[in-house]
Amino acid sequence: MKLKQLKNWIQAHPDNVPHCYVVAHAGGAQYIVEIEVRHQLEPLRDDKTDEVMHFDNVEQISAKLKKLGVKKATMRLLDPYDEFGPADPSCKEDMEISL
Repeated sequence: MKLKQLKNWIQAHPDNVPHCYVVAHAGGAQYIVEIEVRHQLEPLRDDKTDEVMHFDNVEQISAKLKKLGVKKATMRLLDPYDEFGPADPSCKEDMEISL
């Protein structure tokens, strides 16, 4: 989902803000934002380049999403190589955060 699409969605339906996930991969240095659309997650993309937007820290994400009207998100840590966790290959940890 492009940033402009998310902005238009929130402006059109301010009481129905889509759920946003801040995704961090274990060992990764950057974060991405994924938006839940029809029970599917779509990465947030740059309007001009159509590339997935990467953020260096949560403060950058917070500033960007606050401008759009998003007040909370779910921080999701993905660790597909956790050998001590559950057998599910998509091992993840979720935590609700306020922006």
